[in-house]
Amino acid sequence: MTHYLDHAATAPILPEALEAWARAQRDLAASPGNPASLHSGGRRAKRALEDARERIGAALGAERHEVVLTSGATEADALGVVGAARAARERDPRRRTVVVSGAEHDAVGEQARVLSRDGFDVMRLDLDRDGVSVLDPALAGLAPTIACASMTLVCAETGARQPVGDLVSLLRAGGAGAADHSGPAIHTDAAQAIALDDVDFARLGVDALSVGGHKIGAPVGTGALLVRRSLPVTTDRPGGGHERGLRSGTPDVAGACALAAALETVVARRDRARARAEGLRDRLLASLPDGVVATVPADRSLASIIHLTVPTSRPEAVLMSMDMAGVLVSVGSACHAGVARPSRILMRMGRTQDEALGVLRVSTGFDTTRADIDALLAALPAAIEAGLRLDGRGREAAGA
Repeated sequence: MTHYLDHAATAPILPEALEAWARAQRDLAASPGNPASLHSGGRRAKRALEDARERIGAALGAERHEVVLTSGATEADALGVVGAARAARERDPRRRTVVVSGAEHDAVGEQARVLSRDGFDVMRLDLDRDGVSVLDPALAGLAPTIACASMTLVCAETGARQPVGDLVSLLRAGGAGAADHSGPAIHTDAAQAIALDDVDFARLGVDALSVGGHKIGAPVGTGALLVRRSLPVTTDRPGGGHERGLRSGTPDVAGACALAAALETVVARRDRARARAEGLRDRLLASLPDGVVATVPADRSLASIIHLTVPTSRPEAVLMSMDMAGVLVSVGSACHAGVARPSRILMRMGRTQDEALGVLRVSTGFDTTRADIDALLAALPAAIEAGLRLDGRGREAAGA
């Protein structure tokens, strides 16, 4: 039996999303149409697309016209960070600074590197020992030079919640508001937060927000960027002018319908899901073997992402042993799966190189049970021992 505990990498498709996708595909098969076409088939596809767009917006506290459909959160991050920064500099050449938190996924971190090559100055915020971004009040004084600031709501690797609201308040100080975009553009990646946290675009006060469908039970290849209509964004995706001219290409109608269904399902079940995830987390933390501790305190992290520090610097041995026991977990971001290298985020938190290797990420979802947690706990001691044996051989070889 397999115990899947890697929902932060990708979540199983929700039945509601799968049915919405299949229904939309059946409708399109029976009555084909491109949403940009003017004939009846095109108009039917357009209605289905715009209905899905409105539902996506409603689930996330946004207006229909603020929803730009993408292939996932990574593409949304690229458009929201690079596009907003370039547009800000075009309007005001003084805006040459990009601020990112030290807890960002590479989906944002790589955009910062793109902008650095493009002549922007990149400022990365420090992290405290729990992996939470540290905001220096002096940042407010730099606001006139900041083109874009990006901070994830929840760190995908450690589960640490980030102070996005505080960042908004700091950069909006002095009256620079979102209405006329006289202040910096503020972006957040909400991909990990949506399943358990109340994510409301309007209340957050950010200018752009990224969503990835496969993190919440929609199909891979679906996602959205919520972006204020008034926010200038420079796109590198020209073409037929789709999605407000920001992301050209024929829209995936069935994917949009599935994303809308997944979001509605997640929002409707969120309170129960949060309580359930907290119970599973508490069950795990109460029975950890000696030497294994939570990297981030429970009150500072998302309940569904439990990041563990383990007493070995051989994560590949731990993962292989767990996999052989039928327990599927990870050592961090799925983008780095199978690559044994120190976590940059952990090192920014003040860990040593060996400590940044000795980690395990457990992430739960809608189908996780107590039996899954118990299977993890049963397999963990032997997995750690496998890593420690390799550590010992490494030390002996080094002394030979």
